[in-house]
Amino acid sequence: MSRLADVDIRLLRVFRAVVEAGGLSAAQSVLDTSTSTISLHISELEKRLGFKLCQRGRAGFVLTDRGYLTYEQTKRLLNALDDHFASIRSLRKRLTGKIRLGIVDSLVTHPHAPLIEALRKFNRLQNDVELQLMVDERSELERRVLAHDLHAAISPFVRPIAGLDFHRVLIERHMLYCGPDHPLFGKQGVMSRSALSQYPFVLRSHWGRTDEERFQGMNVRATANNMEAMLTLVLTGNYIGLLPDHLAANWVQAGQLWNIPAPELEQVSHHSLVVPRSLDMTTAAATLVPLILSAVNKAALSEAPPPVMMEASRRAG
Repeated sequence: MSRLADVDIRLLRVFRAVVEAGGLSAAQSVLDTSTSTISLHISELEKRLGFKLCQRGRAGFVLTDRGYLTYEQTKRLLNALDDHFASIRSLRKRLTGKIRLGIVDSLVTHPHAPLIEALRKFNRLQNDVELQLMVDERSELERRVLAHDLHAAISPFVRPIAGLDFHRVLIERHMLYCGPDHPLFGKQGVMSRSALSQYPFVLRSHWGRTDEERFQGMNVRATANNMEAMLTLVLTGNYIGLLPDHLAANWVQAGQLWNIPAPELEQVSHHSLVVPRSLDMTTAAATLVPLILSAVNKAALSEAPPPVMMEASRRAG
């Protein structure tokens, strides 16, 4: 296969659908065809490429090393094709194509989250755009924006990343909480880190090494990879853990959570709109990004960001 033909694009779309569905049988409903037909398509693609993409059969569906690399390249290729075609169609003066956005979980209760208002304004424009909104961990969102699998994402800023621009959009305060059966529930007064280290603590695994270093010495007895998981564990009354104050507010009011004053453990997270630095966006995505930034409540950003974030913002322009 020296040049890309229409049949190659069609077969690559089948391959991508199979991988993302988790196998041939699971892809039947997505592709609206039989397993035997899908298998023939995969075999034809392997023949055209000259190598095996996957193991398939009774043992299940498993990508080969080359198959995994092909899948990653296929995503980039098909996303780029879709984006460029959308840009061509947008010459009709009507926004078309897809916008692929990512966010971290539990931002919907934040009073200054700009995405809802931005989407309202965007949908007042004439458009035939399909919006794909997905929730994932910060590091995965950054990776997907860098790989051009997402047009943009809203996530906490941790460090600058080459190839990405970060535009600050909101501040999120993480406070320490416990559930109603916990010994500290209802306890008044500031507590020190050393006094709290005796209680089982939930570590945020999605913050990786940052949290491992920050909370070294705490009695880590559980981990949570998102805020809903953290909230579930803290509500048991068996653990203490950090939660965004906006997410915890209704639970506090209902008497199901208690805020433990612990300045040594509390954290301020500066969330950013993350966009790729070097890739021209589709017309639709390039229309939405400024709407997100214009919906930012700048008065709520009065607290200075970390110096490393200020430097990243200056590079973003």
